[in-house]
Amino acid sequence: MRRRAVLVVLLALAACARRVPRVPFVDDVDAFLATHPLAAGENIRADEIGRTPGASFHLVQVRDRERPHRHALHDLTVVVLRGHGTLVRDAERVALRAGDAAAIPRGAAHWFANEARAPSLALVIFVPPLDAPDVVPVVDSTTDRR
Repeated sequence: MRRRAVLVVLLALAACARRVPRVPFVDDVDAFLATHPLAAGENIRADEIGRTPGASFHLVQVRDRERPHRHALHDLTVVVLRGHGTLVRDAERVALRAGDAAAIPRGAAHWFANEARAPSLALVIFVPPLDAPDVVPVVDSTTDRR
């Protein structure tokens, strides 16, 4: 009876262990991050990891928060892989944690505030593929509530 209880507890702990997500174009996320770290004092880092004719795929690390901005030419899908925080999209505030996804239509003012101790990590998909900078700062200070 006692062995069975120990086995049940061990199986439950194994089920709760952090699963390393599978990401397109990257075989080992931890190895990729080790070779593409956030630099000291760097708040955000975005690395393109692959593309198709219709989309580009990026791993984005956020230490603190993004500045409010929008994309004039791209729709985004964001999938949080690690960490948690708040996505502000226009006037809406959305709590996101690992495993959550959000859609950001082109033109929508948005920013993400990391609330985890370590940098948050997201897979961000740009449609159409990102070929040139498309970050338009949002100057309305009411969207940046620090």
